Amino acid sequence: MTHERWNDSVAAYLLGALDDDERVGFEAHLAGCPECREEVEFLRVASEALPAASQPVLPPPELKERIMTVVRSEAELLQAAGARADVPAETARPARREERESRWSWLRPQAALALAAVVLAIGVAFGALTRDAGNGPATRTLQAQVDHGSARAHLEVQGREVRLVTDGLPAPGDDRVYQVWIKRPDRDPEPTDALFTTGRDGSATVEVAGHLEGVEAVLVTREPEGGSQTPSEAPFITAPVSS
Repeated sequence: MTHERWNDSVAAYLLGALDDDERVGFEAHLAGCPECREEVEFLRVASEALPAASQPVLPPPELKERIMTVVRSEAELLQAAGARADVPAETARPARREERESRWSWLRPQAALALAAVVLAIGVAFGALTRDAGNGPATRTLQAQVDHGSARAHLEVQGREVRLVTDGLPAPGDDRVYQVWIKRPDRDPEPTDALFTTGRDGSATVEVAGHLEGVEAVLVTREPEGGSQTPSEAPFITAPVSS
């Protein structure tokens, strides 16, 4: 366990990127290497400052379900294709220790100061972005009524930004699209430019132009490709908008 063997592992150790065997070996080396201990203490300040520089922001509750929809879809595809379908032939064998080390070859001791500056700069910038996001308008979720099997849909409203999110909705069919409409009290549905289809899992996220002031509901119909000026079918998604 020479210094040359472990001197490139300091940053990877602080970032938690070493596997268990490498971490145990590095810590054993660290006990007898003052140079590596000094470098660890120097870089520890930067690595600990990164998470502390950002203010936690709670994700919207529907984010988990959207992520799990993608995960389930990918899992079904992999199961159908075979257990090792996502492993390229050239990387199917386990990585040698030399290959794992090479991933961190750019983290040289002489770059410690530069690394610390970069980590701190990223932390400050990330913290500023998340703080700004946390101070922005809260996201409202408006559940929609869907007359189409087990499909689901809802609106995400953040300030003047409105998104329609669907899950489990089948494709509209050949030469057809889904179209979003705005419904105001005592008026016919107004067409929007929001035309969409769905992915394999029936998911879609579409921006709805404008805002919801004076709107009583957001509707979705199935229309000919290119959209329509008046609905050709009854709406099958209705998202009531609370005043």
